[in-house]
Amino acid sequence: MSTQINYAAEAATQYIEVNGNNYAYRQFGKKSGIPVIGFQHFTGTLDNWDPIILNGLAAEREVIIFDNTGVGNSSGETPNKVADMTHEAVAFIKALGISQFDVLGFSLGGFIAQYLVQDYPDLVRKLIIVGAAPQGSKVLEEFPQLIGKAMQKTPIERFLFIFFTPSEVSRSKGMATLQRLYARTVDRDQEANEKAIMAQMKAITEWGTDPVTIDLASIKHPVLIIQGSNDEMMDSDNSYLLFKQLPNAVLSYYPDSAHGSFYQYPELFVNQASDFLNNF
Repeated sequence: MSTQINYAAEAATQYIEVNGNNYAYRQFGKKSGIPVIGFQHFTGTLDNWDPIILNGLAAEREVIIFDNTGVGNSSGETPNKVADMTHEAVAFIKALGISQFDVLGFSLGGFIAQYLVQDYPDLVRKLIIVGAAPQGSKVLEEFPQLIGKAMQKTPIERFLFIFFTPSEVSRSKGMATLQRLYARTVDRDQEANEKAIMAQMKAITEWGTDPVTIDLASIKHPVLIIQGSNDEMMDSDNSYLLFKQLPNAVLSYYPDSAHGSFYQYPELFVNQASDFLNNF
């Protein structure tokens, strides 16, 4: 009987210099052609990806996760616009010699995903967007207030408040997620610093207030949209709006879940994501 490799715990952090910035990344999994590249949430680093998800995806394909400019162990100044974050991420990806990839974009990473397929359509094959919203979503005007409320809580309660619902089941799944996120004990990433956090917050807020420049209806790429039933951060209905505008999208809502829907149902997510990447 074969044992699944624990890529999330064992993959070494590597570095590559691009345009004067040093980018931290981990690259692992089965070499099978097109890799899937993860784009993280607000303040998220290499160690905020669920190990069940990373290991599950890596069993069938190569996975790359990275810290974008100025975040975690990557150097440089974090951009305060999603478009600029996208351009800098593409420079990093091209430096790795990758000519096409699949996207896993979580929250802020889901915003970047939308710019990727508009500005670099030939680089992207398929997209998975988790807990995101279309450009111009007014709910994001309240994002700083929600984060301010979260920051008044203890670190554990803050995590549960942002990513899970108040139900006992959801909170218990949240505690299990936290244990997985801290299972890696060596070569861990440093947390996002205040300067990066403020830049990301500005980018997220302006995603909702700036003029809409992305024509979702023109995007023909296959898209899998994953959302929780009660995502206060992004408003769960925004994923339905994405689904309605994207002509080649599949939408899946997870029950009794919030912004961290795929944290709560990691095995279900891996099954759906793998089927989508393999067959859709």
